Amino acid sequence: MKKKLAIFALCFAWFVPDIVSADAGDGLLGKWYGPSDTVYTLSNDAARNEVLAFRHRGRGRMEPAGRFATGGTGTGSGLGNQGALALSENERYLFAVNAGSNDVSVFRIRYGGLQLVDRASEDGVTPVSVAVSHNRVYVVNAGDDSIFGFRFDPYRGKLSPLPGSHHKLSGEGTAPAQISFDRGGNALVVTEKATNKITTFTLNEDGTPAERHVVDSAGTTPFGFAFGKRGQFFVSEAQGGAPGGATVSSYELQEDGRVRVIDGAVAVGQTAACWLAATPNGRIAFTADTPANAISSFAIDFAGNLSLLQTRAAEESRPTDLAVSSDGRMLYTLSGGDRSIGVYRIRKAGTLEKLDDLGSLPSGVTGLIVR
Repeated sequence: MKKKLAIFALCFAWFVPDIVSADAGDGLLGKWYGPSDTVYTLSNDAARNEVLAFRHRGRGRMEPAGRFATGGTGTGSGLGNQGALALSENERYLFAVNAGSNDVSVFRIRYGGLQLVDRASEDGVTPVSVAVSHNRVYVVNAGDDSIFGFRFDPYRGKLSPLPGSHHKLSGEGTAPAQISFDRGGNALVVTEKATNKITTFTLNEDGTPAERHVVDSAGTTPFGFAFGKRGQFFVSEAQGGAPGGATVSSYELQEDGRVRVIDGAVAVGQTAACWLAATPNGRIAFTADTPANAISSFAIDFAGNLSLLQTRAAEESRPTDLAVSSDGRMLYTLSGGDRSIGVYRIRKAGTLEKLDDLGSLPSGVTGLIVR
């Protein structure tokens, strides 16, 4: 247990409780100045979990855009996860895990902010990551090493439990980091940090798990991942926190749900690559190398092979999550050392140009997604 906690601590960040935000009662986004991104993160507060919203207006400043109670509770400390928040495919709904109260909240996204429309309990314990595809929603649970699914009604914004969806991962004490659907919504992928496994589930037509497949990760401590094209997905590997030992691997998810390694354990040259985000076209992947206080970028070729492009010092302290905008032009970072969200422009060859940041985030904050 001590070894497991030491590994997880490499990718965790502790925040001083404090927040700069819009008034909690109105959640107004302010005046409209043209194209912009809204960035969301989750407070994970043990007494009152909230989604925190921030608006970035082109090359302008980041600004608070409201805080919205989930109705549930978090844990108050790091979850060792990626994907605490998810958007519906039409980006009209936002889903958030409540790791303390074992449920999922659903928000309708409006111009003036977020409207809580549902909160649904699940059979698992301690949901840490949520995934959405079509009208199905799944969470992975760190407390009982399981997945659980819901049906989603996009007209009313309501979740209903999916019978037969509560399934175990590869074993006990897996420490899952993330769950995600493949791009077609036909399978689920879960990374397990403690067992160094990747577990996949093919899905029946009704959305329930059909077959489970488990494969050894190409590198140890598999953490965050993102899907690209042609069934390819890319996984960051903290390698147990070995100094300078972090790696990234690429895989192909085959039609039968099995996983094939494409390019295994490619060196990052940094310590503990924990979080990973990819551009929408699947051509560039970024890792947050938390203890090294760095962000690394990789080129991805047609076949899914990886090539390190650049590692640069993050201008924020200890990056702990990443998100790429839907147009592939902006990278957002969540950082624990200085409790901030950073904004970078993605330039050619995966280089990054720092634009702005906004600080004073709360303790235990987790998850980062951009709309």
